[in-house]
Amino acid sequence: MRLAFWNNCHLCANELIYMKWRNDSVGRFYSSNESTVVYFDSHSGDTHLISDFAAYLMQQLGDQSLTTEELVNKISPSIDLGDSADLEEAVSGVLGELVALDILRCE
Repeated sequence: MRLAFWNNCHLCANELIYMKWRNDSVGRFYSSNESTVVYFDSHSGDTHLISDFAAYLMQQLGDQSLTTEELVNKISPSIDLGDSADLEEAVSGVLGELVALDILRCE
């Protein structure tokens, strides 16, 4: 999946922090309070099984465009990960996977 992400965005790793991320469409989340969430993409009609962390990131984006750094700053008070570099790496990885699934888009 990471290969598809890199091919779709044509970026190097250093540019990811400055890139803006946006939800591709308003979708619906169905959670059973477990570690995965069912996400229905109203734009494509596709249904995806995503991690609860991926769903949380998408909900934090809402209808706005945020850079990776802005998103990390927004969620860091509610995430107890300890090291912000680890959080930034985790967020970047999830965002890349969501782009590869055509759930998010990069601007």
